[in-house]
Amino acid sequence: MNPKIIIGLLIVIASIVAIGWRLKENKETIKAKAELSTQHSTIASVTVAQVGKQTFSNDFKVNGTYQPTQQVMVISDVNGRITSLKVDDGTTIQRGQVMLSVDNKLIENELKMVRLNLKKAEKDLARMDNLVKDGGVTEAQVEEAKLGVETLKVTIESMEKRLSDTHLKAPISGVVNNMRIEEGSYLAPGSPVASIVNISPIRLDVFLTEDQVVTVKVGQRVKVTADVLPGRELQGVVSFIDVQADPTKRFPVQIQVSNANASTLRAGMNGQASFTAASPVAALAIPREAFDGSVYDGNVYVVEKNVARLRKVRVGTIRGDYVEILDGLSAGESIVMTGHVNLSDGAEVKVVQ
Repeated sequence: MNPKIIIGLLIVIASIVAIGWRLKENKETIKAKAELSTQHSTIASVTVAQVGKQTFSNDFKVNGTYQPTQQVMVISDVNGRITSLKVDDGTTIQRGQVMLSVDNKLIENELKMVRLNLKKAEKDLARMDNLVKDGGVTEAQVEEAKLGVETLKVTIESMEKRLSDTHLKAPISGVVNNMRIEEGSYLAPGSPVASIVNISPIRLDVFLTEDQVVTVKVGQRVKVTADVLPGRELQGVVSFIDVQADPTKRFPVQIQVSNANASTLRAGMNGQASFTAASPVAALAIPREAFDGSVYDGNVYVVEKNVARLRKVRVGTIRGDYVEILDGLSAGESIVMTGHVNLSDGAEVKVVQ
């Protein structure tokens, strides 16, 4: 073979070997850089905060709705045609005041007759008392006469009650609304007549959480407002605290508010109550942004020796930007504030300022 050809082949072979060696070297370098990059990317940068106690005021505000202190549907217990109707929608009425009267002429006549019979029976009894001494009548006859007199007296009491019932009276004080009858119409027992609503005083109904309701007592003074009276502050008194929560775990509380002449507030208006506590309280709390996801899920990351540990905590009352921690954290522990994205339990982290 020609020496020149042999030399050429050796040069080509050497070039191929050199190129292969260079490619292998570059591949190893790229792999090393990739591994280093991956290693760096798995270390998450986070900011942390120390768990500690915060001082909170127990003052709180809740929205509510104004309701009547009393509301009664007046029901008839007599029958007859209405001869006199003394109220209408919007009439202010006092307890015991006559609202209407029905035809009672027949009852009056019957009552007169029974009273006349009673007078006669009493006279007969008086004569029999005199005759029994002379033996003109027996003791049994006298006892029967006495029974007759007593029976007539009971009958008169019943008829007087029936006569009184023909004048329908208001069971409570308040304002008449939702009238169901008119003068001249026929009233039957059990017929609805009208509603009477008492809004003087009026009450504000609110619903408190279990943490709030334990700080409230019956008789406690409360500042209240009404949406229709901006800037005006009223005084109320807690009149009722329910012993059982509703299905939403809220406790109904009623606040009585003066409403002179029922001219300021109306039932159905919206309002707000401001409860003032005696003294502030200190509680273990963390910022809301420390939670991974919803506050109510209770997931936070605790940093231990540059490792993030997912911790389940039990939350209490949310107080502004802070959340009370009832269980799961201790004072002094470091919790992740920012850098939750792609963070997992056991991940290595770098704490940054």
